[in-house]
Amino acid sequence: MNIKSFALALAIMPAIALAQDNNSAQDTISNKNGRDTTFVFNKQKYEISQTGERTNIKVYKDNGTELKKTLETQYLDGQEVEQVYITSPFIPRKSYKRKSQQYSHYPGLFFGANILAGSAFGASSAGIYTRDGKSMEWGINGCSFEFPLNSSWAITSAMSVAFISHHFQTSYVLNTVDGITSMQPFKSEEGDDKRPSKSYLSYWTLRVPIMLEWSNRIGGDDVYAAFGPSIEFRFNERSRYKLGKRHTLTRDVNMNPVGINLEARVGYGFFMLYARTALTPLLRTKYAPEWHPFTVGIGFRL
Repeated sequence: MNIKSFALALAIMPAIALAQDNNSAQDTISNKNGRDTTFVFNKQKYEISQTGERTNIKVYKDNGTELKKTLETQYLDGQEVEQVYITSPFIPRKSYKRKSQQYSHYPGLFFGANILAGSAFGASSAGIYTRDGKSMEWGINGCSFEFPLNSSWAITSAMSVAFISHHFQTSYVLNTVDGITSMQPFKSEEGDDKRPSKSYLSYWTLRVPIMLEWSNRIGGDDVYAAFGPSIEFRFNERSRYKLGKRHTLTRDVNMNPVGINLEARVGYGFFMLYARTALTPLLRTKYAPEWHPFTVGIGFRL
């Protein structure tokens, strides 16, 4: 034991002596060798060891589990060095929850029904000629991230890919003429009265939510709820209709390539419900109608 380890042992000796008077059967002190010291105080084992010029202190529970460090001071070659330990989703969790309990709960697979509303928090699609019963989305989450705040709260994120379609009344189609996108009555190229069986706008999104999530273990699984914004990147959009076969009317619908949403999610175990509203318009309102997608759906954790 070097002089610094000896001084540290001397500093805590009064506390050890007092504890031994109260419960001498539980608190002990031993010297493994000339350099390392181990003592038990208040049912916890403290181990002081030295490697070269470095002095370390470790603390163990009475069952042998090592306590996680949040701040450590080392003495190295006459200099004091501080190490700060940062919680990470890639480091095994010991201090907050059991390993089987998670902080982030995102669906591996999700399905939703959507409408096109005239405002961010609206639920009416009047005047948009939609078929809300046919409009839908489906998607998958590829990965998730978590930043724990305490045992129940965390900042979480994920990355998902989704396919979205908004269906319209079959007597109307979405088309762009002279740079202006609008709903227009369907006109058959053959000049007859045939109507398409489908008329819809479809696109893909890459979505990244950043949410404040609460979770707790009940029974054998987690109950959880989350709320926060998400950013989505839209691509491969097209206005189509089906008349015998699918026809692409236009790929230029003046779509905003980036959108901001507000999302909420609640669930237990593998099953969850979610809702999302678009804070920013789906299309560029200077050249197209103002539409805000609103979605409710179910998700399944895989």
